[in-house]
Amino acid sequence: MPRGHRRSLGRGRGTEVVYPDDMAERCRQVATRMRRGQPWQMVAFSLFAGGVELPEETIRAAYRWALTIEVPADSDELDVAECGVDQLLSTVAGRRLEGLVAAQVKRSGIGQGEPPSAVARGVLTNLFLVQLGGEVADDQATIELLAGIGVPIAELPPDERVQAARFMDAVFSAFSFDELAGVAEHTPVDELRAAIPVVANLLELLPPTLRALVPGAVAELLPPLLAPLVVQLGRIAASLDADQHGAGQTEAPLPSQRPATMDPMPLPSPSHHEREARSA
Repeated sequence: MPRGHRRSLGRGRGTEVVYPDDMAERCRQVATRMRRGQPWQMVAFSLFAGGVELPEETIRAAYRWALTIEVPADSDELDVAECGVDQLLSTVAGRRLEGLVAAQVKRSGIGQGEPPSAVARGVLTNLFLVQLGGEVADDQATIELLAGIGVPIAELPPDERVQAARFMDAVFSAFSFDELAGVAEHTPVDELRAAIPVVANLLELLPPTLRALVPGAVAELLPPLLAPLVVQLGRIAASLDADQHGAGQTEAPLPSQRPATMDPMPLPSPSHHEREARSA
């Protein structure tokens, strides 16, 4: 809420506090969104999604609250990720999500004989892990993650699967909570606001089974919450597009013929892509 402006009424007549003309409407909009026990940041996101003009620091503070995760000093990212999955799977929506991921894994045939439900749990754990800034254990885990979220990576030849997995592992690092918090902190508010309808349109493209997992109150908040992700995705796409046009002017290097192993191996040519993705 904007602060009032105190002004004098003249000698001996005291002072009065004057508020903006839209103060009553602002109070009404906040009041309709307030709920007992609900953090004020949720109200801020709802107002922001509704097109209400808010102080910039209010918006920044709400994003810091939503995208900052404190990892206890006596635990690492994997411990926190596993705990997060346990909490997720204690909910009906979480168990349904696990079933959808397991179905994708089973359809892809990528699980190497493991029960689809076990692979699905690993996929969810790794999704939490990369969001916390951790790294997926190996190429196969990244391949399973991609298959679990519906990417048709199983259709690629084995060597191209590994290349795709290593490239996507670099891209995933650009979408950790720390990275997105930085995007929300430094992106102009107008750019964040412009990304909100883009997210809303993308959410409309989700299969009904996925949309059904999102409660109505949360669905309203997803567009502003995911706006930094869309901004980051646009920056990476622009960077890769510019790099691709630059590379088209020179002869492409020959791909490595070294067999895929569990040891770290640079991509055939897009090591520059990896640097760009990580820096973005």
